[in-house]
Amino acid sequence: MPSVEVKTNVKVPDKITFLQALTDKGAEILNKPKEYMQIILEDEVAMTFAGTSDPTFCVNIFSRNSFSNLSKNTEMSQEFSKFIEEKLCIPPNRGYFFLKDPGEHRCGWNNKTFP
Repeated sequence: MPSVEVKTNVKVPDKITFLQALTDKGAEILNKPKEYMQIILEDEVAMTFAGTSDPTFCVNIFSRNSFSNLSKNTEMSQEFSKFIEEKLCIPPNRGYFFLKDPGEHRCGWNNKTFP
């Protein structure tokens, strides 16, 4: 059930290409099937970071059973940072990544929660 939400104050000119690229990259980084990846993009959001409206981002990454290894979390943050910097030209020090595990019983899909 991986879901990646990207909020940024920059305009993403080709949203579909960005969403497809993040689907592929997110599945690779999280080691999850692409068929379950959900990507949400909100661009041109009114946001600041460090008191300025220079390009910034906030990325929420939800995935069950993916964040228990602290060194792996660092690697994931680095990989997502590279993607954001490459695709949106935003340096990694201009935003945050939040890694969230909603738990199996707090995540619904297809009329049920995950066992």
